[in-house]
Amino acid sequence: MAIDGTVNATADREVAGRFEMPTTVDDLHRSGMGDSSLPAIDVKDLRVYYDSEAGIVKAVDGVSFTLEQGERLALVGESGCGKTTLGMALLKLTKAPGYIDGGQILLDGRDLVPFDEESMRLARLAEVALVTQSAMNALNPVMRIEDQIIDGLVDHGIKDTKENLRSHIHDLLRRVGLRESVGRMYPHELSGGMKQRVAIATGTSMNPKVIVADEPTSALDVVVQRQVMMTLSRVQRDTGAAVILIGHDMGLVAQFADRIGVMYAGKLVDIGTVQQIIEEPKHPYTRLLINSVPDLEEKRERLEGIPGIPPPLVDLPPGCVFAPRCPSVEDVCLEISPRDVDTGDDRRVMCHLFDREVEMAGSEVG
Repeated sequence: MAIDGTVNATADREVAGRFEMPTTVDDLHRSGMGDSSLPAIDVKDLRVYYDSEAGIVKAVDGVSFTLEQGERLALVGESGCGKTTLGMALLKLTKAPGYIDGGQILLDGRDLVPFDEESMRLARLAEVALVTQSAMNALNPVMRIEDQIIDGLVDHGIKDTKENLRSHIHDLLRRVGLRESVGRMYPHELSGGMKQRVAIATGTSMNPKVIVADEPTSALDVVVQRQVMMTLSRVQRDTGAAVILIGHDMGLVAQFADRIGVMYAGKLVDIGTVQQIIEEPKHPYTRLLINSVPDLEEKRERLEGIPGIPPPLVDLPPGCVFAPRCPSVEDVCLEISPRDVDTGDDRRVMCHLFDREVEMAGSEVG
Protein backbone atom coordinates (compact mmCIF):
# COMPACT_ATOMS: atom_id res chain seq x y z
CA MET A 1 0.00 0.00 0.00
CA ALA A 2 2.84 2.39 0.80
CA ILE A 3 4.38 1.77 -2.63
CA ASP A 4 1.06 2.38 -4.41
CA GLY A 5 0.57 5.58 -2.42
CA THR A 6 4.01 6.83 -3.41
CA VAL A 7 3.37 6.06 -7.10
CA ASN A 8 -0.02 7.80 -7.00
CA ALA A 9 1.45 10.83 -5.26
CA THR A 10 4.19 11.08 -7.89
CA ALA A 11 1.64 10.79 -10.69
CA ASP A 12 -0.49 13.49 -9.07
CA ARG A 13 2.48 15.83 -8.92
CA GLU A 14 3.27 15.24 -12.59
CA VAL A 15 -0.33 15.88 -13.64
CA ALA A 16 -0.51 18.98 -11.43
CA GLY A 17 2.63 20.30 -13.08
CA ARG A 18 1.07 20.21 -16.53
CA PHE A 19 -1.15 22.83 -18.08
CA GLU A 20 -4.76 22.13 -18.98
CA MET A 21 -4.66 21.19 -22.65
CA PRO A 22 -7.33 21.88 -25.30
CA THR A 23 -8.69 18.82 -27.10
CA THR A 24 -10.61 20.26 -30.08
CA VAL A 25 -10.30 23.12 -32.55
CA ASP A 26 -13.18 24.88 -30.76
CA ASP A 27 -11.17 24.64 -27.53
CA LEU A 28 -8.27 26.37 -29.30
CA HIS A 29 -10.54 29.19 -30.43
CA ARG A 30 -11.85 29.63 -26.89
CA SER A 31 -8.47 29.39 -25.19
CA GLY A 32 -7.49 32.58 -23.39
CA MET A 33 -4.25 33.95 -22.04
CA GLY A 34 -4.55 32.40 -18.58
CA ASP A 35 -4.69 34.32 -15.31
CA SER A 36 -4.73 38.00 -16.32
CA SER A 37 -3.35 39.00 -12.91
CA LEU A 38 -0.07 37.18 -13.59
CA PRO A 39 2.76 38.11 -15.96
CA ALA A 40 2.95 36.12 -19.18
CA ILE A 41 6.40 34.94 -18.08
CA ASP A 42 8.53 35.77 -15.06
CA VAL A 43 12.20 34.77 -15.19
CA LYS A 44 14.12 34.83 -11.92
CA ASP A 45 17.90 34.41 -11.57
CA LEU A 46 18.10 32.01 -14.52
CA ARG A 47 21.49 30.37 -15.04
CA VAL A 48 22.40 28.25 -18.06
CA TYR A 49 25.87 26.71 -18.05
CA TYR A 50 27.87 24.47 -20.38
CA ASP A 51 30.51 21.97 -19.33
CA SER A 52 33.70 22.22 -21.38
CA GLU A 53 37.25 20.96 -21.15
CA ALA A 54 38.37 24.47 -20.18
CA GLY A 55 35.77 24.75 -17.41
CA ILE A 56 32.19 25.88 -16.90
CA VAL A 57 30.87 28.29 -19.55
CA LYS A 58 28.35 30.66 -17.95
CA ALA A 59 26.28 31.40 -21.05
CA VAL A 60 23.37 32.88 -19.08
CA ASP A 61 24.32 34.03 -15.61
CA GLY A 62 21.60 35.22 -13.24
CA VAL A 63 19.15 36.78 -15.71
CA SER A 64 15.84 38.10 -14.35
CA PHE A 65 12.99 39.89 -16.14
CA THR A 66 9.20 39.99 -16.27
CA LEU A 67 7.13 40.04 -19.44
CA GLU A 68 3.52 41.14 -19.12
CA GLN A 69 0.73 39.63 -21.18
CA GLY A 70 0.66 41.03 -24.69
CA GLU A 71 4.03 42.75 -24.24
CA ARG A 72 6.91 42.68 -26.71
CA LEU A 73 10.47 42.40 -25.43
CA ALA A 74 13.52 42.49 -27.71
CA LEU A 75 16.85 41.02 -26.61
CA VAL A 76 19.91 42.55 -28.29
CA GLY A 77 23.66 42.32 -27.95
CA GLU A 78 26.77 41.08 -29.72
CA SER A 79 27.04 37.50 -30.96
CA GLY A 80 27.76 35.11 -28.11
CA CYS A 81 26.19 37.29 -25.42
CA GLY A 82 23.62 34.61 -24.48
CA LYS A 83 20.46 35.78 -26.29
CA THR A 84 19.68 32.54 -28.10
CA THR A 85 20.81 30.42 -25.14
CA LEU A 86 18.31 32.31 -22.99
CA GLY A 87 15.54 31.87 -25.56
CA MET A 88 16.16 28.13 -25.86
CA ALA A 89 16.25 27.79 -22.07
CA LEU A 90 12.77 29.33 -21.82
CA LEU A 91 11.50 26.38 -23.85
CA LYS A 92 13.85 23.97 -22.04
CA LEU A 93 15.53 23.11 -25.33
CA THR A 94 19.05 23.37 -23.92
CA LYS A 95 21.04 20.32 -25.02
CA ALA A 96 24.01 18.63 -23.36
CA PRO A 97 26.62 19.65 -22.42
CA GLY A 98 24.41 22.61 -21.56
CA TYR A 99 22.05 22.60 -18.58
CA ILE A 100 19.90 24.90 -16.47
CA ASP A 101 21.92 25.36 -13.29
CA GLY A 102 19.23 27.22 -11.36
CA GLY A 103 16.54 29.88 -11.31
CA GLN A 104 12.88 29.93 -12.20
CA ILE A 105 10.83 30.27 -15.40
CA LEU A 106 7.32 31.09 -14.24
CA LEU A 107 4.76 30.72 -17.02
CA ASP A 108 1.25 31.63 -15.91
CA GLY A 109 2.50 31.13 -12.36
CA ARG A 110 3.98 27.65 -12.90
CA ASP A 111 7.72 27.01 -12.85
CA LEU A 112 8.87 25.23 -16.01
CA VAL A 113 12.32 24.34 -14.66
CA PRO A 114 11.22 21.21 -12.72
CA PHE A 115 8.88 20.02 -15.52
CA ASP A 116 9.65 16.52 -16.77
CA GLU A 117 10.26 16.05 -20.51
CA GLU A 118 6.70 14.90 -21.30
CA SER A 119 5.10 17.82 -19.46
CA MET A 120 7.47 20.23 -21.17
CA ARG A 121 6.83 18.69 -24.58
CA LEU A 122 3.12 19.39 -24.14
CA ALA A 123 3.79 22.93 -22.87
CA ARG A 124 5.82 23.76 -25.99
CA LEU A 125 3.59 25.07 -28.78
CA ALA A 126 0.54 25.12 -26.49
CA GLU A 127 1.92 27.53 -23.85
CA VAL A 128 5.28 28.76 -25.14
CA ALA A 129 6.22 28.51 -28.81
CA LEU A 130 9.30 29.05 -30.96
CA VAL A 131 9.71 30.82 -34.29
CA THR A 132 13.18 29.88 -35.52
CA GLN A 133 15.63 31.91 -37.57
CA SER A 134 15.83 29.27 -40.29
CA ALA A 135 12.33 28.17 -41.25
CA MET A 136 13.64 25.81 -43.95
CA ASN A 137 15.44 23.75 -41.34
CA ALA A 138 12.33 23.70 -39.14
CA LEU A 139 10.05 22.36 -41.88
CA ASN A 140 9.86 18.75 -43.03
CA PRO A 141 10.79 18.79 -46.75
CA VAL A 142 8.64 15.75 -47.61
CA MET A 143 5.40 16.82 -45.89
CA ARG A 144 2.82 19.30 -47.09
CA ILE A 145 2.51 22.44 -44.97
CA GLU A 146 -0.97 21.72 -43.60
CA ASP A 147 -0.01 18.14 -42.72
CA GLN A 148 2.96 19.40 -40.71
CA ILE A 149 0.83 21.82 -38.70
CA ILE A 150 -1.90 19.22 -38.16
CA ASP A 151 0.75 16.73 -37.01
CA GLY A 152 1.78 19.14 -34.25
CA LEU A 153 -1.83 19.66 -33.16
CA VAL A 154 -2.58 15.94 -33.03
CA ASP A 155 0.66 15.32 -31.13
CA HIS A 156 -0.61 17.76 -28.49
CA GLY A 157 -3.91 15.95 -28.05
CA ILE A 158 -6.18 17.82 -30.49
CA LYS A 159 -8.78 15.29 -31.64
CA ASP A 160 -11.13 16.65 -34.29
CA THR A 161 -12.39 15.99 -37.79
CA LYS A 162 -10.11 16.52 -40.77
CA GLU A 163 -12.49 19.18 -42.00
CA ASN A 164 -12.23 21.19 -38.77
CA LEU A 165 -8.45 20.77 -38.63
CA ARG A 166 -8.00 21.94 -42.22
CA SER A 167 -10.35 24.87 -41.61
CA HIS A 168 -8.17 25.87 -38.63
CA ILE A 169 -5.03 25.63 -40.78
CA HIS A 170 -6.62 27.81 -43.46
CA ASP A 171 -7.47 30.42 -40.81
CA LEU A 172 -3.85 30.36 -39.60
CA LEU A 173 -2.48 30.79 -43.13
CA ARG A 174 -4.84 33.70 -43.86
CA ARG A 175 -3.81 35.32 -40.58
CA VAL A 176 -0.18 35.41 -41.74
CA GLY A 177 -1.10 36.68 -45.20
CA LEU A 178 -0.88 33.41 -47.14
CA ARG A 179 -3.43 31.77 -49.43
CA GLU A 180 -5.23 28.59 -48.33
CA SER A 181 -3.58 26.76 -51.25
CA VAL A 182 -0.20 27.13 -49.52
CA GLY A 183 -1.36 24.40 -47.13
CA ARG A 184 -1.13 21.83 -49.94
CA MET A 185 2.38 22.92 -50.95
CA TYR A 186 5.79 21.58 -49.92
CA PRO A 187 8.46 23.79 -48.28
CA HIS A 188 10.67 23.85 -51.39
CA GLU A 189 7.81 25.47 -53.32
CA LEU A 190 7.79 28.50 -51.02
CA SER A 191 9.99 31.60 -50.92
CA GLY A 192 12.02 32.45 -47.83
CA GLY A 193 9.45 34.96 -46.64
CA MET A 194 6.59 32.51 -47.16
CA LYS A 195 8.42 29.82 -45.19
CA GLN A 196 8.95 32.27 -42.34
CA ARG A 197 5.25 33.10 -42.34
CA VAL A 198 4.46 29.39 -42.19
CA ALA A 199 6.77 29.18 -39.15
CA ILE A 200 4.77 31.99 -37.51
CA ALA A 201 1.50 30.23 -38.36
CA THR A 202 2.83 26.99 -36.86
CA GLY A 203 4.10 28.72 -33.74
CA THR A 204 0.71 30.33 -33.08
CA SER A 205 -1.42 27.32 -34.04
CA MET A 206 -2.38 26.61 -30.40
CA ASN A 207 -2.60 30.23 -29.20
CA PRO A 208 0.44 30.13 -26.89
CA LYS A 209 0.90 32.68 -24.10
CA VAL A 210 4.51 33.42 -25.08
CA ILE A 211 6.27 33.35 -28.46
CA VAL A 212 10.07 33.24 -28.65
CA ALA A 213 11.17 34.57 -32.05
CA ASP A 214 14.86 33.82 -32.54
CA GLU A 215 16.16 36.18 -35.25
CA PRO A 216 13.21 35.36 -37.56
CA THR A 217 14.47 37.69 -40.33
CA SER A 218 18.21 37.00 -40.30
CA ALA A 219 18.33 35.20 -43.67
CA LEU A 220 15.93 37.51 -45.55
CA ASP A 221 16.39 40.66 -47.59
CA VAL A 222 15.34 43.99 -46.06
CA VAL A 223 11.98 44.19 -47.88
CA VAL A 224 10.95 40.70 -46.79
CA GLN A 225 12.26 41.39 -43.28
CA ARG A 226 9.78 44.22 -42.90
CA GLN A 227 6.94 42.07 -44.26
CA VAL A 228 7.72 39.26 -41.83
CA MET A 229 7.94 41.63 -38.86
CA MET A 230 4.62 43.23 -39.84
CA THR A 231 3.12 39.74 -40.00
CA LEU A 232 4.49 38.84 -36.57
CA SER A 233 3.19 42.14 -35.20
CA ARG A 234 -0.30 41.56 -36.61
CA VAL A 235 -0.45 37.99 -35.32
CA GLN A 236 0.73 39.12 -31.88
CA ARG A 237 -2.08 41.66 -31.71
CA ASP A 238 -4.67 39.11 -32.87
CA THR A 239 -3.63 36.43 -30.38
CA GLY A 240 -2.61 38.62 -27.43
CA ALA A 241 0.55 36.59 -26.93
CA ALA A 242 3.67 38.08 -25.37
CA VAL A 243 6.72 38.01 -27.67
CA ILE A 244 10.42 37.75 -26.93
CA LEU A 245 12.27 38.84 -30.08
CA ILE A 246 15.96 37.97 -30.33
CA GLY A 247 17.83 40.08 -32.85
CA HIS A 248 20.88 42.09 -33.92
CA ASP A 249 19.21 44.85 -35.91
CA MET A 250 18.58 47.63 -33.39
CA GLY A 251 16.46 49.60 -35.86
CA LEU A 252 14.24 46.64 -36.68
CA VAL A 253 13.63 45.57 -33.09
CA ALA A 254 13.01 49.18 -32.01
CA GLN A 255 10.10 49.37 -34.45
CA PHE A 256 8.57 46.15 -33.10
CA ALA A 257 9.26 45.99 -29.36
CA ASP A 258 7.76 47.71 -26.33
CA ARG A 259 10.91 47.15 -24.27
CA ILE A 260 14.52 46.28 -25.06
CA GLY A 261 16.85 44.16 -22.96
CA VAL A 262 20.59 44.47 -23.61
CA MET A 263 22.69 41.38 -22.91
CA TYR A 264 26.44 41.18 -22.44
CA ALA A 265 28.51 38.13 -21.43
CA GLY A 266 25.47 36.20 -20.23
CA LYS A 267 24.01 39.04 -18.17
CA LEU A 268 21.06 41.35 -18.76
CA VAL A 269 22.87 44.65 -18.21
CA ASP A 270 20.19 47.14 -19.27
CA ILE A 271 16.42 46.90 -19.74
CA GLY A 272 13.81 49.58 -20.35
CA THR A 273 11.29 50.89 -22.84
CA VAL A 274 12.38 51.42 -26.43
CA GLN A 275 12.36 55.18 -25.90
CA GLN A 276 14.46 54.89 -22.73
CA ILE A 277 17.05 52.62 -24.34
CA ILE A 278 17.33 54.57 -27.59
CA GLU A 279 17.12 58.14 -26.26
CA GLU A 280 18.69 57.66 -22.83
CA PRO A 281 21.01 54.63 -22.84
CA LYS A 282 22.36 54.25 -19.32
CA HIS A 283 24.80 51.36 -19.42
CA PRO A 284 28.07 52.25 -21.21
CA TYR A 285 27.69 49.13 -23.37
CA THR A 286 24.20 50.23 -24.42
CA ARG A 287 25.53 53.67 -25.38
CA LEU A 288 28.26 52.08 -27.50
CA LEU A 289 25.73 49.79 -29.19
CA ILE A 290 23.49 52.75 -30.06
CA ASN A 291 26.44 54.78 -31.36
CA SER A 292 27.56 51.91 -33.59
CA VAL A 293 24.28 51.99 -35.54
CA PRO A 294 24.53 54.04 -38.78
CA ASP A 295 22.41 57.21 -38.75
CA LEU A 296 21.01 58.26 -42.12
CA GLU A 297 20.17 61.76 -40.87
CA GLU A 298 23.56 62.52 -39.35
CA LYS A 299 26.62 62.27 -41.58
CA ARG A 300 29.69 60.74 -39.95
CA GLU A 301 33.17 60.38 -41.37
CA ARG A 302 33.46 56.92 -39.86
CA LEU A 303 31.33 54.49 -37.86
CA GLU A 304 32.06 54.09 -34.18
CA GLY A 305 32.82 50.53 -33.14
CA ILE A 306 33.06 48.98 -29.70
CA PRO A 307 36.72 48.55 -28.70
CA GLY A 308 37.98 45.12 -27.72
CA ILE A 309 36.14 41.80 -27.84
CA PRO A 310 33.71 40.07 -25.45
CA PRO A 311 35.46 38.05 -22.73
CA PRO A 312 35.56 34.23 -22.87
CA LEU A 313 32.62 33.06 -20.75
CA VAL A 314 34.73 30.34 -19.20
CA ASP A 315 37.17 32.84 -17.71
CA LEU A 316 35.31 36.02 -16.80
CA PRO A 317 37.27 38.91 -15.28
CA PRO A 318 36.61 39.92 -11.66
CA GLY A 319 34.24 42.77 -11.05
CA CYS A 320 32.15 44.08 -13.93
CA VAL A 321 32.40 41.85 -17.03
CA PHE A 322 32.36 44.92 -19.29
CA ALA A 323 35.10 46.79 -17.39
CA PRO A 324 37.98 45.85 -19.79
CA ARG A 325 36.11 47.56 -22.66
CA CYS A 326 34.29 50.30 -20.79
CA PRO A 327 35.17 53.98 -21.45
CA SER A 328 33.73 54.93 -18.04
CA VAL A 329 35.56 52.30 -15.97
CA GLU A 330 36.48 53.14 -12.38
CA ASP A 331 38.57 51.28 -9.80
CA VAL A 332 35.52 49.74 -8.12
CA CYS A 333 34.45 48.23 -11.47
CA LEU A 334 37.56 46.03 -11.46
CA GLU A 335 36.83 44.63 -8.01
CA ILE A 336 33.08 44.36 -7.41
CA SER A 337 30.37 42.95 -9.68
CA PRO A 338 27.61 45.53 -10.21
CA ARG A 339 24.12 44.94 -8.88
CA ASP A 340 20.92 45.05 -10.90
CA VAL A 341 19.77 48.57 -9.95
CA ASP A 342 16.24 49.95 -10.29
CA THR A 343 16.65 53.53 -11.54
CA GLY A 344 12.92 54.28 -11.60
CA ASP A 345 10.26 54.27 -14.32
CA ASP A 346 10.54 50.47 -14.59
CA ARG A 347 14.15 50.85 -15.79
CA ARG A 348 16.92 48.55 -14.58
CA VAL A 349 20.64 48.76 -15.24
CA MET A 350 23.60 46.70 -14.05
CA CYS A 351 26.24 49.39 -13.59
CA HIS A 352 28.07 51.02 -10.67
CA LEU A 353 27.48 54.45 -12.20
CA PHE A 354 23.85 54.26 -11.11
CA ASP A 355 24.28 52.45 -7.78
CA ARG A 356 24.05 54.74 -4.76
CA GLU A 357 25.75 52.14 -2.59
CA VAL A 358 28.79 51.77 -4.82
CA GLU A 359 30.90 54.26 -2.84
CA MET A 360 30.26 52.34 0.37
CA ALA A 361 31.12 49.06 -1.37
CA GLY A 362 34.27 50.58 -2.81
CA SER A 363 35.43 51.82 0.58
CA GLU A 364 34.93 48.33 2.05
CA VAL A 365 37.17 46.88 -0.63
CA GLY A 366 39.79 49.54 0.07
